Amino acid sequence: MEANGMTLSDFAALEKIGNRHRGVANTGLALGAVALGVSVIGTLAIGWGVNAVSAARSRAAENLFAANATRQNDILSLVASERLSRENWQAANQPSLTQYVDVQTNPSLSAQLMDYIRTEANAQATATAAANNNGINSAIGGDRYVRAMLYSAPQPCGCPGCGA
Repeated sequence: MEANGMTLSDFAALEKIGNRHRGVANTGLALGAVALGVSVIGTLAIGWGVNAVSAARSRAAENLFAANATRQNDILSLVASERLSRENWQAANQPSLTQYVDVQTNPSLSAQLMDYIRTEANAQATATAAANNNGINSAIGGDRYVRAMLYSAPQPCGCPGCGA
């Protein structure tokens, strides 16, 4: 080795210098491995978090569906009970066939009350007819009416009825 001019000590010194550069490379590899590990662990943590949020939303949707179904059943039972109540009331208060056919007489009213009702109805009809000018010329209204004379043949004096 002395022929090349390098001794063992020179070679050992060069090895130490070379190992220094390999230490930097090893540090880079270690940092890369740590970064890769952290990214893998971070990805797994994010996946776990997304899965937990998805499961929570799924449970919330199931709870909402159950609450809506319960509310719908409550409304349907309320509608059914209201219908039954209405039908029972109608059955209890349904008029008889006689009451449908005979609408003028009501056996629960006395004869005096019925006379009073008829009198009032006649009075109201009379007042309405008078207000409408007894129905004559009611389209014109009020006391204004169309004046018309009865037809008669012309007379020599010009009046319709003297005959002179």
